Order: sequence, then structure tokens, then C-alpha cells
Amino acid sequence: MSSIHPAVASVLNARNDATQQQVQMAVIAKGLDVQEQTGDAINAMLEQAKQVQTQIASGHLDVRV
Repeated sequence: MSSIHPAVASVLNARNDATQQQVQMAVIAKGLDVQEQTGDAINAMLEQAKQVQTQIASGHLDVRV
């Protein structure tokens, strides 16, 4: 049998559950941030591809070094 009073054990369990939930939310938020950054990078690449297509269609291509 545990030496911790059931009421105290209940409070400790509730605090542990709250901490786990906070960690899970932080992980989810970080995952969403990564997805947003990936989407921004994809949009930037698509914009660059659009610019290249426009330049090729007009008969020239600007190259940056």
C-alpha cells in the first residue's frame, strides 16, 4: 500500500496530467510552426519558378551568382 494519502495522490496525478498536456500542446505547436515554414518555402519556390517561366517566355533569363 502507498504511503501517500489518496487525496494527495489525486492532486499529484492531476498535476502530472496537466504537465503532460502542456508538453503535448507544445509539441503540436512546434509541428504546426514547421508546417507553416515548409509551406512558406514551397510558396517562395513556386514564385521563383513563375518568374523563371515569365523570363524564358520573354526570351531572356536573369541569373544571380
